[in-house]
Amino acid sequence: MPDTPAFQFPPKPPEPRVIPTDTARHLEALLPDLRRVGRRLSRTWEDADDLVQDTLLRVWTRMADPDAGEITDLRAYAFTALRNRARARSLPFSELTADPGQAPEAPARLACADTLAAIDALPPEQAQLLRLRAIEGQSYAEIAAATGLPIGTVTSRLARGRAALCEKMGLSPDTPVSALLDQG
Repeated sequence: MPDTPAFQFPPKPPEPRVIPTDTARHLEALLPDLRRVGRRLSRTWEDADDLVQDTLLRVWTRMADPDAGEITDLRAYAFTALRNRARARSLPFSELTADPGQAPEAPARLACADTLAAIDALPPEQAQLLRLRAIEGQSYAEIAAATGLPIGTVTSRLARGRAALCEKMGLSPDTPVSALLDQG
């Protein structure tokens, strides 16, 4: 009678990575900003809260996964995850099953192209800061650190840049620039 291999238990999954307290506090400190951006990406505060909760769950799971690499910039990772979750939630079923070779809708592409062209027409110091804030999602402090400008200068240039951009595009002065870019 041939030797049958003894029953072997499947390998034990690796223990989850312990998340340091300071990292958890840093993630918690991002909540107001995540919620604010989540509201801009959602129709209601309830949808925004669901979006932020889903994002936090994904980020926390990724941080605890021992097989995943370290997250070097938690803020950037969290906001990217938030935008990705919002996009995934906003795609209707017809778009999810559509032919991938099909061109995206022209009006949204034109709106985004118009916004980017209007940003390019601004003075370079304003255009650069608007790109860092609206496209890359950097905070005022991050922009100040990256450019070497005082935070007051960053604030005033962004305000003037937003006002000029809204004027060029014929929009209300309180329209967020990132909302224009999220349409495309």
